[in-house]
Amino acid sequence: MLIEIDENDFNQVLEIVRLNNTTLYNQIKEIKALPNLNPNDTLAIARTIKTNRVKESIKSTLRELVQSNTKPSKYKVHKHTNIAYTTLAKYYNEILDEVQNER
Repeated sequence: MLIEIDENDFNQVLEIVRLNNTTLYNQIKEIKALPNLNPNDTLAIARTIKTNRVKESIKSTLRELVQSNTKPSKYKVHKHTNIAYTTLAKYYNEILDEVQNER
């Protein structure tokens, strides 16, 4: 998700969250500012970031399944990650090959 917020306002929100919820604070403080971008590029960048997160989630799940000597399948990855089957179909074989080549 991309949002636009003034840095001072963000720091105030961060301070309020720090006082109330340390787990949420630790997640929010990892947020990095994007450089000033052309609005047309913003959506493309957001899609790329989301795609990379999904791929990493699939990869980590496949690694866990392979390490536990469980035969990986799209169904098992879906059950662990709740990623839609259409999305899994796009990336599954490519990522499975990467994970198996790491061994």
